[in-house]
Amino acid sequence: MTYDELKAEIAGNLHRSDLTTEILRFITKAEQRIGCDARLLENRVQNTVTPSSGVAALPTRFAEMRRISTGSGASLVILEAVPASAGNNYGTSGKSVAYYLSDKIYLLPANDTDIDIDYYEYPEPLAGSAGSATRPIMTRYESLYINAAMMEGSLFMQDFEAYGIWAQRYTAEVNQANKAAAEAYTPKTT
Repeated sequence: MTYDELKAEIAGNLHRSDLTTEILRFITKAEQRIGCDARLLENRVQNTVTPSSGVAALPTRFAEMRRISTGSGASLVILEAVPASAGNNYGTSGKSVAYYLSDKIYLLPANDTDIDIDYYEYPEPLAGSAGSATRPIMTRYESLYINAAMMEGSLFMQDFEAYGIWAQRYTAEVNQANKAAAEAYTPKTT
């Protein structure tokens, strides 16, 4: 599905051809909603970061941390997520064993060893793109985009009965997509 096809689908479902500007807003809000609710394979990112004095910047479009680790193989250490108030419990030197998030990533105890971060990011906004623009998420989860945008359109038109129907569909799609993503990352046992 392209961006133009998505706009046409929304206009058709709303039975309105006079909402061109508003439909762009519906799509923008739908993407924000999807970014908050869906943890899709396409939004999962893994990077290596080098902290400075035990502090590293959060990635652009960061949504949710899955895990932070150091080392590999037998020396792999998965850091524990802790509240910022626990920072004094970890001393001031040694290998990092924990972290907390604020406006940045803080390692406990602080050190400058490379860390591997595994996280979800919000999708890059599509609204305002060229008509033929698309992305894997929109192609793979067409109904997720349509249902989320229709929720926004229904609210705009103050059609709360339609909103309830689109919200049910959207919730079912999010649950299905999140379940599929979780299963894809769950190790298979034989």
